[in-house]
Amino acid sequence: MSTRTLEQIESQFETFQILNENGELVNEEAMPELSDEQLQELMRRMVYTRIWDQRAISLNRQGRLGFYAPVAGQEASMLGSQFALEKEDWILPGYRDVPQIVFQGLPLYQAFLWSRGHYQGGQLPDGLNVLFPQIIIGAQIIQAAGVALGLKRKGKENIAITYTGDGGASQGDFYEGMNFAGAYNAPAVFIVQNNRFAISVPVEKQSAAKTIAQKAVAAGIEGIQVDGMDVLAVYKATKDARDRALAGEGPSLIETLTYRYGPIRWLGMTLLVIVLLNWMMNGRKKIHSCVSVSS
Repeated sequence: MSTRTLEQIESQFETFQILNENGELVNEEAMPELSDEQLQELMRRMVYTRIWDQRAISLNRQGRLGFYAPVAGQEASMLGSQFALEKEDWILPGYRDVPQIVFQGLPLYQAFLWSRGHYQGGQLPDGLNVLFPQIIIGAQIIQAAGVALGLKRKGKENIAITYTGDGGASQGDFYEGMNFAGAYNAPAVFIVQNNRFAISVPVEKQSAAKTIAQKAVAAGIEGIQVDGMDVLAVYKATKDARDRALAGEGPSLIETLTYRYGPIRWLGMTLLVIVLLNWMMNGRKKIHSCVSVSS
């Protein structure tokens, strides 16, 4: 491929935005048809999730909550996309994507039980079309392609949507899932929440591609890069992708540019116990361990 052709492809993936960083409307033509009540509900959900996140971190630090992946900064990306779904759509989340399945219908107490490793946390209510958060990075992408194909074969007017981070876009499962969905024209939406770091590896060192969205080209599907801090842009991009999928126009890849304020995850008291045991066994030797892993 010539440099000129590559530049032409890259130029097609400019960041889609409706609101700027000051909350000002900069793309009136793209403004989705949402009522004042719906806009207020979107805001309520984002504030609710931020407070939930803060309290979950506090519980984790107290040893009262197990594995927890912070979400502060990604609320617009998560909840704007979920708001565009119907109840019968399927969500296949990564381990951070608990807010989406809660607002899809999972009782909040079960989300906390899941984080604590309690067996009741894994008992999904009847009629709730979600899978529990996938711990293996990228595995949910292949699963989403299969669920979407199943929906198509059954003649359902619904989609399967899945989430990963920029690190997940470097996994082989990412390409396999998109390729499979594209080949079978399955109604799937793949969302990559690009917060610029996979644990500690910057996105520039993960791929030579200027955008993750342009990777849709290789799979022959639609791709778009969205301002992931703009809840309206995320909602609009997801709704359009859903509409295309149900119209038989195939799957879509949405890259949301976001920034997560906290670490990649909190591991609870277990790792702290390991550190203390190590200290007890090795006396005064220096301990090179971390209680939390920062992104």
